Amino acid sequence: MFFSSLFARYAQTPVQQALLISAALGLFLEATTGFGIGIVIAAPLYLAMGFEPSKAAILSLLTQSAVPWGALAVGTVLNAELSNVSLKALGVGSALFTIPLYLIYTIAVVCIAGGWRTVWRNALTILFLWASLSVSTWAANAYVSPPLAGVLAGFVTASLLLIYFRITSLRINPTIKQTAAAKEDNADLPLWKSVLPYGFLIVFSLAANLWPPLYRWLHTVLVWRVPSLQFQLELLYSPGFALLMASIVGIVMYRLSWAQIRDCALRTLKQVYPAAISTVGFVAMSTVMQQARMTDSFSHNLALWVGSGFLLVSPIIGGLGGLITGSNSASNAMFAPLQSMMAHELHQSPLLYAVTQNVAASNLTMESPSRIALAASITDLAGREGTLTRRTVPLGILAIVIITICAVGINIIYYH
Repeated sequence: MFFSSLFARYAQTPVQQALLISAALGLFLEATTGFGIGIVIAAPLYLAMGFEPSKAAILSLLTQSAVPWGALAVGTVLNAELSNVSLKALGVGSALFTIPLYLIYTIAVVCIAGGWRTVWRNALTILFLWASLSVSTWAANAYVSPPLAGVLAGFVTASLLLIYFRITSLRINPTIKQTAAAKEDNADLPLWKSVLPYGFLIVFSLAANLWPPLYRWLHTVLVWRVPSLQFQLELLYSPGFALLMASIVGIVMYRLSWAQIRDCALRTLKQVYPAAISTVGFVAMSTVMQQARMTDSFSHNLALWVGSGFLLVSPIIGGLGGLITGSNSASNAMFAPLQSMMAHELHQSPLLYAVTQNVAASNLTMESPSRIALAASITDLAGREGTLTRRTVPLGILAIVIITICAVGINIIYYH
């Protein structure tokens, strides 16, 4: 209901609708859900608005362009821990690497939704959206926290884009307006109740990071420590707790019955357990390799073989991890320790390698077979996954090239 109302008032053309969903709201959806759920939300919206299934599938995959901050940046947090680098520095670095990628993805959204000829006509909108995404993502990482960066940047960018559409619009598409209005009349809840869980998530996360008394309390209560494993987890400060509290707010607002709560919990577990089990497995494999000194031996010999040229290979390794696993977290669990070890072996910046791994892994998850199969199943394109793959892989290759250029350029400028 919230989205249809916005489309009726502001997003008049397919290009505007695609920019709002894939480029702006995609960041917010991925940050608050993660694990490809943005595809599940976006694809039906596109189909309902009359987009062709193939376009709907690809545009929904483009909501995955901000995976470094997906599920409150769980993959980035894992990378920071495994690479032993500052989470804030990793978030800011990932934001800087993502700036040129935002431009590429924004142009791609316009091309898919309206064709190449619409790019020039929407040049100002593209530049405005690119600037909004870039500045808000960087600022949220630098001045708030990486786990909350995607939520804030997505919310701010979507709001600014809606204001931009409002200012520049000349008329409202009557068909979309009537459709949205018809649905709005049947809404079970007012708009403010529908968005309250997201508002709670933002306010709680902001307070947890910016209000010192709450910050200290969340870091001292219900802290799980395993000294023998050098493990510590602040349960109340973790992103999962914020999402759980937001879910409880939603349960109260919608007055769900116990049967509905049980059904939601079972469906959530069904969606989560493949990613959770695979991530745990990759972390376990990575830990075994570290403890057995396999990573040390491999990185040492690889450093002797390729030398400083490994920086050219680093994005490919991270990208392949994201492509194979379909998860930034899983790719980081596998390869972040290796990237960190290579940085030390070559006497280069571990942070640079951590950022390269994080961004490369994230941007190739949208080309992974699991994500493409998900988009195909929702848009009724089962059996045409190969076609979708051929149309998205060039974007992935371009992303790896851009990430490599950024990594080499920063290494030359700042570390030589």
